[in-house]
Amino acid sequence: MSLSVHIDQKQLDKIMDIPIKASRQAFFYLVTEIWGAIREEPPIDHGKLRGEWHLDKKNVFHYKIASATDYATCVALGTGVYGPKGVPYKIRPKIKKCLSFMWKGMKIAVKSVTIQGQKPNPFHERAMKRGEDRVEEFVRRALREMGE
Repeated sequence: MSLSVHIDQKQLDKIMDIPIKASRQAFFYLVTEIWGAIREEPPIDHGKLRGEWHLDKKNVFHYKIASATDYATCVALGTGVYGPKGVPYKIRPKIKKCLSFMWKGMKIAVKSVTIQGQKPNPFHERAMKRGEDRVEEFVRRALREMGE
């Protein structure tokens, strides 16, 4: 499962209305801000979801921010009844005959467990918003650096 997000067109228009050299620089600042924010916004302070984000430049105005973790989409969109399908799911043992776990101080052994899932944590949307909120600052900075 993949997740694709795009920058608000009104914010992009602000970048595209300036000279091309400055717009390239402003866009790079925007992408870098989003990349930094997406590494800070996941729900856990450490671990793979926070550290495994890579920035790939496809062309001047096309970048890809991707995670090496296969569960990033599940955290962002939710799972089970909270996820895109809206259906609870069952966990069954793969090797043993039953699942065993501790619950309220008691050892429980069952053949399967139906769980509701994980609520969504749209950290990617918060990261995009952080970048979009700073577009005007990036445009001013790029124009100042290009001497325009």
